[in-house]
Amino acid sequence: MSIPSNVAGAGNNSSAQNVYRVVFSQTLSANPTLESWDDSTFSTTAREQFTGTTGNGHIPYLSGIATTDSAPVSAWKPAVVAGGAVANRLQGLASFVNLSTIIPVAGGAVRFNLNFEIPFDATVPATNTFGVLAVRFSFSGATPTLTWQFNDVSAGGTEGAPQWTNITPGAAGNFIRPADAGSSSANVVITKPATSGTVDAAQQWVTNT
Repeated sequence: MSIPSNVAGAGNNSSAQNVYRVVFSQTLSANPTLESWDDSTFSTTAREQFTGTTGNGHIPYLSGIATTDSAPVSAWKPAVVAGGAVANRLQGLASFVNLSTIIPVAGGAVRFNLNFEIPFDATVPATNTFGVLAVRFSFSGATPTLTWQFNDVSAGGTEGAPQWTNITPGAAGNFIRPADAGSSSANVVITKPATSGTVDAAQQWVTNT
């Protein structure tokens, strides 16, 4: 494990297919979905991530796209799309990502990418801005174990030769953080626009805090 580490191919200006993935230990009974919520009760979407600000037109900051079936085109970030879609702004059950067109079997995986859009008037510090990611899945029989992973730059991961490092889920687990280009493990920061508009994070890092 090499956390903290930069995530290969992460963000909107990327056509990478191998960015994040979730592996299932058992066969599912329905296609899984990617969602985001305030916290691990998975019941509310009140954080600034979901409400947005005047600077971004009050829409969710975080976008996701399924890359299980194919690689996306660059600049894939969508406008707000309600319900389920291949690419979506993430907001609970109001707006989520359908991760696959084929139900995963035991040992199967789904893949996705994320984009963080930061407006000029985003709250600083952003301690309570972002919530949690969740994968919703259905099964019959043995309960599946989910293994969350990212394509790890520090381990030599590239799009053509991904190196998958586990992400520890849960309240005491790892964090996915937006960052400027050129950020380092000692300085994972993102600089928001000074007076207007938004910026998409150039990098994403998986960290312990």
